[in-house]
Amino acid sequence: MKHIVLGSALALLAVPALANQFDQLYQIEQETKQAQANAEAERIRQAAAEQARADARDEANRRQRAAAQQAAAQKAAAQRQLQEAENKRIRTREESFEDELRALELEERRLELQAKRARAARANDYIDAELRESAARTDVIQSDADASRNVTSGTKALLEDTGKAEVNRSNRLFGE
Repeated sequence: MKHIVLGSALALLAVPALANQFDQLYQIEQETKQAQANAEAERIRQAAAEQARADARDEANRRQRAAAQQAAAQKAAAQRQLQEAENKRIRTREESFEDELRALELEERRLELQAKRARAARANDYIDAELRESAARTDVIQSDADASRNVTSGTKALLEDTGKAEVNRSNRLFGE
């Protein structure tokens, strides 16, 4: 029985030591779980921070693209506006040129109409002037004809007188 008592006493003494070892193992296990949980939390925090940085980069890129698109749209709108202004300026210039041409044509028509009215109003004056012009042409033709006839008659008279003179001279030479 000594052995039993001694074994029981040792067992009683060993139980707290074993319990103490189990507590230590449990505590180490708890610390390991806590360290793993902390590591997992740190990894999750770092992943979240990396995701936040990636999201921030994406947002910055998106804003940059949006700003570039907006700048391009504004540039295109400004270019369109300049082109429209140039087209309007050209169209206005062409329209004013066409207006001037129409005004010039109308003025020419008015002047032609005035000339026709003046001619109609002074038709007798024009008829008289045309008759005087025709008469003057007729006089010129008549004068030319008279001059030609006078030259012809002068030439005829000269020839006749020359012939008579020759006859007279030949009569004197031959003694008649």
